[in-house]
Amino acid sequence: MYKNYKLLLFLSIAVIFLYYSVGKYEEFSLKKSISACVLAKSKITKEITPKEARNICEEEIREKLE
Repeated sequence: MYKNYKLLLFLSIAVIFLYYSVGKYEEFSLKKSISACVLAKSKITKEITPKEARNICEEEIREKLE
């Protein structure tokens, strides 16, 4: 019975850490996706400025997330 308490304690702590890590790294992942998109757009279309590419990519990525 004592082993079950250890297992439950471990699982609950693991779930708490995973919950906080998702919140922490979600913004980081979004920024990396946007910068990768900006690089691709600027290489594909030479006439587009980096600011325009960033705006387009932010709209596309946020639209896909919703």
